[in-house]
Amino acid sequence: MTDTDTAAPIAEAPIAGFDTAIAMAEAASCGNVSWWNSIRMQPEDPALGEYATSVLLAELLRSSAHRLGVPVADVWELARRSGRLPG
Repeated sequence: MTDTDTAAPIAEAPIAGFDTAIAMAEAASCGNVSWWNSIRMQPEDPALGEYATSVLLAELLRSSAHRLGVPVADVWELARRSGRLPG
């Protein structure tokens, strides 16, 4: 068994829209809806930022499952049921 058999795949290239997703998250964490909306309106393809946000959320949930020592499916279910991210 190689390291790649057990580890999550590592992206070869940056996630398209990553910068937009991170900037939007920063604006949201500050509660600044105007800043968040202005970032959302800037990229040529806003869907890239949306997709990058989904990729980042999925990685956060996988990481939470690993940290909590529970199956990933349990963390997905908890997030769906509670409407919150695991603590």
